[in-house]
Amino acid sequence: MYKKIILFLFGTLAITQFSCTSILFVDTTRPAAVAVANDQWKVAVLNRYNPKLLDFNQEKKVGVFAGGANHAFLGAIDAILQDDTYDLVFTDSISYRTPTVNSRLNPEQVQDLYLQQPHHLLLSLEHFDTYFKQETVREKEEDGSISKTAYYDLAVASTWVLYDSTGQVLDRCVLAEEAPYQSRGVISGLLAIGPSMGNASTAVNDLAWYTGNRYWSRLSPQPFSFARPYYSSKNFQDPAVAMAAGDWHNALAMLEPLIKSSNRKEAARAAYNTAVVYEAMGDLEQARHWAKEAIGRGNKLAAALLPELEKYQK
Repeated sequence: MYKKIILFLFGTLAITQFSCTSILFVDTTRPAAVAVANDQWKVAVLNRYNPKLLDFNQEKKVGVFAGGANHAFLGAIDAILQDDTYDLVFTDSISYRTPTVNSRLNPEQVQDLYLQQPHHLLLSLEHFDTYFKQETVREKEEDGSISKTAYYDLAVASTWVLYDSTGQVLDRCVLAEEAPYQSRGVISGLLAIGPSMGNASTAVNDLAWYTGNRYWSRLSPQPFSFARPYYSSKNFQDPAVAMAAGDWHNALAMLEPLIKSSNRKEAARAAYNTAVVYEAMGDLEQARHWAKEAIGRGNKLAAALLPELEKYQK
């Protein structure tokens, strides 16, 4: 998170260094990525991943994929068990295997499961994948020769679908994790022979478990911090003081007449500050609206802000 803040600040530095601006640091809570009702608290979890659909049949490698999917499944279960808001009422890792890659349950299947085990939410692991990513680095040795080293990262990805008890899809999400795995020298200009997936079960399981465990956080509000430059000079001093104090409503009241200013630059800056205030308040619809208003009036800070606001939707 702090890395993203630093990148944003560097991206706007060239704009702000010649303007009278300050930096607003906000600790807030981001709304849950998936909204569920308070009366939806009984949860069923299925592992529908079917390793028989893999396009290879090496037993050891197939076992790595199957084991990784099972660890993603267990990671999700652990997260639900740790959340006092929900009760885990049913799990299954055999009976509901998907017949085709990434196929979803239809409403009738979900309702049939409901008749067997009443639930409000059904979380399903639909697909799992793991693979190596390679990057080759050239280095010049002291004798002038060139050596090449291939660096491998291990990546996993689990695909989740959340249904309500009627079979309506509430969420579909692919969660990925990766970590450095190995490095190997490249001999005689040829590609290095990559690591064996069949020997990577322990590393795959660890990453897979984390993807499953991460999924359940999508149902809860998450702490979030961000930093935004804002205008604080001349006519903006009073609203800037209110912004720095977190007095959002007074800040908006003082910015409102500035938005109507006949001075185009001043009005654009007021619209931008208003977007920052609404973001701090958690009203992202209004934040995007005022960022676009400021962009329409030629404000460069707003042009940098809007992509950050769009990330919330993703």
